[in-house]
Amino acid sequence: MKEIFKGCLAKPEVRRGVIFFLVLLVVAAGAAGLGLTKEKAQMREVRKINTENVRPENIGCGIYELNPLRKDKHPGINSAVAEYFDGLMEGETFIERYDDIHVYTKVGKYQGTYIVFAKYLMKIKDIYTEVPGLVTLYASKDEESGKYRIDTQAPKGQEKGVVRTVTGHEDVRELLGQTEDDFQIAVESDALLREALADLKNAYSAYAG
Repeated sequence: MKEIFKGCLAKPEVRRGVIFFLVLLVVAAGAAGLGLTKEKAQMREVRKINTENVRPENIGCGIYELNPLRKDKHPGINSAVAEYFDGLMEGETFIERYDDIHVYTKVGKYQGTYIVFAKYLMKIKDIYTEVPGLVTLYASKDEESGKYRIDTQAPKGQEKGVVRTVTGHEDVRELLGQTEDDFQIAVESDALLREALADLKNAYSAYAG
């Protein structure tokens, strides 16, 4: 299972004229000794990239009392998670659908980032009882579009300490424990489900080699 088990509107000729004019300016500046050296230009570009990529940190995100688990608090993240589950269904032959998806969030290390715990029910084809599951995801907000991107791996810089600390919070442990209990209840209540899960486990083991 994929986790718990898983501008400008100028005419073309005008734009070409503007670009040509800018090129002339650059050439003229270089000839007059006013252009940047290659090294300086590279350093300026590095500083620009670093400035664009650095986000302010969420102070106290690792402290349980300051970063409580919130359920379905961010509609934009919920929509992005729904698209993630839709993507899981592409080409799927064993799973019929994912139901009752709820998104629990904790703020990440940097502003605009979140650690996401998506709880769901997985409907296996021809099996009545649905399987409770929980997947850990990571959401980051695009500053230009305002939309959230969902990743299965933690963003660089917060994949170790912060994630480990947050997943150890009491409310997250309770969520994990409740999901495990729900899973056990579902499995014990349906012999066909147990058989289907065993088949799925065997198929995965064969695939993984």
